[in-house]
Amino acid sequence: MAAASSRGGSAVSVLAPTGRRLTVRVEAGTALLQVLEEVCRKQNLDPNEYDLKFQRTLLDLSLQWRFANLPNNAKLEMVPVSRSRAGPENTVRIALQLDDGSRLQDAFRSGQTLWDVIRHFVQTSWWGLQASLGLSLPWTP
Repeated sequence: MAAASSRGGSAVSVLAPTGRRLTVRVEAGTALLQVLEEVCRKQNLDPNEYDLKFQRTLLDLSLQWRFANLPNNAKLEMVPVSRSRAGPENTVRIALQLDDGSRLQDAFRSGQTLWDVIRHFVQTSWWGLQASLGLSLPWTP
């Protein structure tokens, strides 16, 4: 069912909740979320309601195929999502390592932009950032 293509890519077999097994072609850079979205599109399902599982392990859908540590011709299964992937209520922890080796970290909403994160670190840790960046002027954000 899942066979390698002649271009160096491969295919993965996904068991949908409908009982149908679908084959999706993947390249090394294909994100696992893209695999889930393609199966959901073919089955008229919402990808936000499902995760992918290999054997007994839930997969990180943000990984590319090459980094997912899956064998060629893997047989994946769609399972109901255990927690929401979407929405601003999810929090992520971001760390910023400075040139002097010190580390700043804090929790942010997943919907915040990179600019928001940088502004937060500048406002809360200005003196550490100023010293790390070698700034001598009293610049304020």
